[in-house]
Amino acid sequence: MTPAQRRAARISFAMLPVGLALVLAAALGSIAALALGLAELIRQGDDWGWYAGWALAAAAIGARNFIRSLQTMSALDIRGTLVTIGLSAAIVVAYPGWWLG
Repeated sequence: MTPAQRRAARISFAMLPVGLALVLAAALGSIAALALGLAELIRQGDDWGWYAGWALAAAAIGARNFIRSLQTMSALDIRGTLVTIGLSAAIVVAYPGWWLG
């Protein structure tokens, strides 16, 4: 086994827990975003449309992240993992509760 093959094997073994953590985060985050969106639709307080829109977008991105995270567990693609983490961070940053008074 060459050093490059050993390095690839170590990276692929490390991607399993990273992918698992991303799968759990995407699943729980999508469920939480949908629950928040549904609660805002029921309550219909001030600015409920912003929260409902954010929840819909967050759930769609969360579904994409869930599928991509499952693929990450069996791949060596670090770039795809970074995109998934970046999209997850963008969901948190775009949360209307941060910028609506």
